[in-house]
Amino acid sequence: MANISLVNVCKTYKNGYSAVKDFNLEIRDKDFIIFVGPSGCGKSTTLRMIAGLEEISSGELWIDDCLMNMVEPKNRELSMVFQNYALYPHMSVYENMAFSLRVRKLPKEEIDRRVREAAGTLEISHLLDRRPAALSGGQRQRVAIGSVIVRQPKVYLMDEPLSNLDAKLRGQMRVELARLHRELGATIIYVTHDQVEAMTLGTRIVVMKDGRIQQVAAPAELYENPINQFVAGFIGSPSMNFLEVSVKKEKEITWVCGKSWRLPLGAAAARRAADRSCTGKRVILGIRPEDLHQEGPDGAALEMEIHVRELLGAEVILHGDIAGDMDETGGAADKKSQLAAKLPPDCNARPGEHIRLFADMSRIKLFDADTGENILYI
Repeated sequence: MANISLVNVCKTYKNGYSAVKDFNLEIRDKDFIIFVGPSGCGKSTTLRMIAGLEEISSGELWIDDCLMNMVEPKNRELSMVFQNYALYPHMSVYENMAFSLRVRKLPKEEIDRRVREAAGTLEISHLLDRRPAALSGGQRQRVAIGSVIVRQPKVYLMDEPLSNLDAKLRGQMRVELARLHRELGATIIYVTHDQVEAMTLGTRIVVMKDGRIQQVAAPAELYENPINQFVAGFIGSPSMNFLEVSVKKEKEITWVCGKSWRLPLGAAAARRAADRSCTGKRVILGIRPEDLHQEGPDGAALEMEIHVRELLGAEVILHGDIAGDMDETGGAADKKSQLAAKLPPDCNARPGEHIRLFADMSRIKLFDADTGENILYI
């Protein structure tokens, strides 16, 4: 397999638009790297520059200590799985998987061995005689992945390969891709806008926004220790609640205060807030929906007016506003007073009712109101 290094890579188009800016990343052998971010953040453009399908405007791309900027795509020993499967409709599954090997004029016996091994790994051996039109979406995607596996590339590039599948098939294919990565010991670079795919598949995740890397870390690290408000809001489902608060200290207790409520900071968070001179200032309080509970210490309670109740079987998600958090005209407070809470399925609270929620203050985050920087980042 391969080690890949991107050094100050940029992509600027003729009209002056910068799609990727100062991109620096080291990809180790056998990594499963996920590029994730909203539409237009530059993740697919970066993947295409690695593949050689887009020219690098500036910076350097290295693969195993070889500078690859001017190397043709066919000579980079990389293979790409596209969103739309890219299968030949007039060829059988076997012929689709064998096509690239025949172009390279490999011996017939070697082609047959590789195709049947890949088909066995992907559990599609019984489909080799069928044409793509006779396959389901999940089966077509397995064939597309098989067409890549047979080439035995140094790196597998995947551009939103599951986005055309329904929810059930996406779940199944996530499991298959994780198993495939383990069995092949492959280096995979995978682009998605789906943070669930990112969290479940990646050994490391690259979170991007506006062409720049925001944070590179393992999934658990991104979830527990986001570097800024954007990453905190992008990772996790439902996304983190953000509440505009002020930091106040009374006697020995430091509080974060909304318009009609306040919550006590733990000792470690209070020290960090003091170190950053946050006392008396406005900050953004981040609380994940799963860190709001129906029981807890009275000092860490919020009253929520429920607007929407979503029953998902194993859990209930409540959406609403902090009760009593009103603006000067008597209307509802701005959107930062909105809450989502993920609770057990036996929670019977309904829209229109009020519920008392207790925040796990050991898991909250504080963000600079101007820069979005995580004040508690370790």
